[in-house]
Amino acid sequence: MGGVRMRPWWWLVAGGLVAVSAGLFAMAEGSTPWLVLGFVAACASPALPFVARWWADRERTRVERQAVDESSVLPDDTNGPSSLLAPEHQVVPFQGRSVELAALVTWCEGDGSPLRLITGPGGVGKSRLGGELRALMSRLGWRCVAVGDEQEGAILARVRGTTDRPILLVVDYADTRREIEVLVRQVASDPAGVRVLLIARSAGEWWKRLSVGSPRVRAMVQGAYDGTDLAYRIDAGATDQQILDTAAAAFAQHLGIPTPPVHLTGPGGGRILDLHAVSLVTALRALRHEPLDVEVADVFAELLGHEQRHWIGTAAHAGLLDGPDGLTTQLLGQVVAAVYLVSPADETEARDVLARVDPRLATPKVLAWLRDLYPLRGNQQWIGSLQPDRMAELHLVNELTASTTLAAVFLDRLADREARNAIAVLARAVADHFSDQQVRTRALALLNRAIGGLPDDVELLRSISAVIPYPSEVLTRPNLDLLERILALTAPSDPAGRSWALHEIAQRRFRLGLATEALGPLREAISLRHALAATEPGENAPLLGSSLRYLGVVLSELGEPHHALKATQQAVQIELRLPRTDRLNRLPQRARILCDLGARYHEAGLPDQAIGPLRQSVEINERLARSEPEQTNPHLARALMNLAIAQNMLGQATQALPSIRKAVAIRRVLARDNPDSDLVFLARALTDLSSCLVNATRPQEAIEPNLQAVQILREVAKATPGNHNPGLARSLRQLATAYRDAGHTSHAAACYHEAIAIHRDLAATRPGRRTWTALAESLAGLVTLQLSVQHPAESLPLAQEAAQLIAWRTQVTEPEHLDPFSQTLATVLIAVANALDANDLTSEAQEFRQEVAALRTAT
Repeated sequence: MGGVRMRPWWWLVAGGLVAVSAGLFAMAEGSTPWLVLGFVAACASPALPFVARWWADRERTRVERQAVDESSVLPDDTNGPSSLLAPEHQVVPFQGRSVELAALVTWCEGDGSPLRLITGPGGVGKSRLGGELRALMSRLGWRCVAVGDEQEGAILARVRGTTDRPILLVVDYADTRREIEVLVRQVASDPAGVRVLLIARSAGEWWKRLSVGSPRVRAMVQGAYDGTDLAYRIDAGATDQQILDTAAAAFAQHLGIPTPPVHLTGPGGGRILDLHAVSLVTALRALRHEPLDVEVADVFAELLGHEQRHWIGTAAHAGLLDGPDGLTTQLLGQVVAAVYLVSPADETEARDVLARVDPRLATPKVLAWLRDLYPLRGNQQWIGSLQPDRMAELHLVNELTASTTLAAVFLDRLADREARNAIAVLARAVADHFSDQQVRTRALALLNRAIGGLPDDVELLRSISAVIPYPSEVLTRPNLDLLERILALTAPSDPAGRSWALHEIAQRRFRLGLATEALGPLREAISLRHALAATEPGENAPLLGSSLRYLGVVLSELGEPHHALKATQQAVQIELRLPRTDRLNRLPQRARILCDLGARYHEAGLPDQAIGPLRQSVEINERLARSEPEQTNPHLARALMNLAIAQNMLGQATQALPSIRKAVAIRRVLARDNPDSDLVFLARALTDLSSCLVNATRPQEAIEPNLQAVQILREVAKATPGNHNPGLARSLRQLATAYRDAGHTSHAAACYHEAIAIHRDLAATRPGRRTWTALAESLAGLVTLQLSVQHPAESLPLAQEAAQLIAWRTQVTEPEHLDPFSQTLATVLIAVANALDANDLTSEAQEFRQEVAALRTAT
């Protein structure tokens, strides 16, 4: 991989051929000059390769020395410039997080669960918060330990054997730890005097697997996490500019320069790591007297350039670049990428990694350089790696994409231990670079390649699935492929394993917009869990409740609201039958299932019955949010939104506005912090706000939030149209209604036409009552608009199409099955009747008006 060098014996052969040829020519011509030329060529040929090598080495050394000189303006630090961002170095003082830190101290000193989980995407300050807690509790007399990789199973006994003080164990990258279950069981069996803080990107499958165990383990895990991420905003009172200025001052002081002014150009802000990186790059630019304005989108690429100069400088100092066999800058970059991907646990594994990059690298000299290059992280035992993660991920994707050989060596034959780390790293790269389509696409291709190369080992594959973040828009498809492979490998004699895989497959299919395809595996999972709960209810009843709850979500999406309501009611009954201790630990879960119940009621056309459970859900979430707002706010927003929907359906649009406005405000913050998961929910909340404003006779105010919703949904639908086009069509219809009621008829017509086009496509690919009703509703809206501008002839074919779409109503005899659709059906029927009247078809119009009266009487 480091390039091919011309071997010296080729030069000898070439020189010899020249000499022989010149000698033969001289003998044939009797020419002395040619004889002399042959003699000189023969003598000089052995020296030519050494001269050529000397010249090439001289030029390479000059270029690399220049790079070293460029980086030498930095202070003489052991580590690269990016190490100034490392949480353990604390170059920038700890900022904000006072609420979160106080809550963690209270947890340490309290009587609740000895386990606590913090989650959040890369760069929001999780590791720094954990480090600050360790420092604070150490000052309070605790024995605080950062747990290294593969130390989870032995660390508790080891620490307890050395102290009688209370113990705090902090486990970073907990979602990639293989022995974390061992530690959790140990703490559950003997929790006295110990607290364990887990830090992870998300609470995916790895977290679910922890909750399946003894009652003590379940209770401890349930009380450790309430399902939400650490907020991006570290302090509600601190602006991005204040954070930038504080960090710039700290970096400038470390570098020995005056504090430079920091300015962001282009979109940016949000994650604390991004802001600190901008300040660091600004300080490094000031050191070089370069322009100071920095775009946050480019900051890690620029910081990576500084790191590359650091590799060259340290390698040159170690003598690795000298001589004809010296390392190239290409090899240095590949080594750094490979170590980050694999994270070798000892010297033997490190030698193996180096040899796979290039056999010449597996030497003590290179190992010594590599081990000194970066400090160990909390989850590493033998060798450090490039940090921060987002910059290292960018470098890794660049190197694996640039070298097909490197990608083949490290992605096509992953060993068990390194597979878990490599898949986790590549999955993080996909999620972290959500806004950079090019990097994300390349990272996703690499992830799919790595997953495809894994062996048919069900335990390994389940372990790999556990480290892929969920929910995530971009990671759902590779996760689904992996789960379907796991299901195929799981024997019928393992009902627990099969039910888990089936439930997870249903969730991923639903997230991809494949609700019909999700129904089969979900019902099979419920059947298996019913049987398991009958014999071992302690472990399996909550799992059965989870599947029934999700069945309600899927059936709701498929337009079967009454069946969805029944499934959710069964899930509520299971929740209420759990032992009292379990119910107390599951208070956040109770708030969520009450929210589900309320949503199913109003979807079933029973908004009056939805109000009670939704108010209870809001009340519980508001109480929880007082102590842990970041964890609770997403669920509070959902409960508030569903409450507003129910009130709006009951004709209480003005009363609904405070709830829906608060929900939108929460969703804006969440979508800014985590667009991959939360942008769609913001769009839904904005659309519901518009609906409430229209029904409160404020249509002009309703336009702007709905425009924002449409813009969001257009973007997300580009990646997964099947999943998001129904929401886009609904939002367009609501925008058209706002435009129409505000008097903007041309804009309203354009929105109706676009919504109808989407609905027609969906009706062709997903025929069903819900799709037909949505299309009929959009057609009726356009009919009403055309009648208002005196175009009755144009309205007639649309009205007739709408009437055909809702002809299924005559086949329904049970009034309860009409409840969810009664309001929409009445609206469509009235629009059809109006169009018929306007076209002098009075008798036919009268028939439709009679149907409206009968419908209202029946429901």
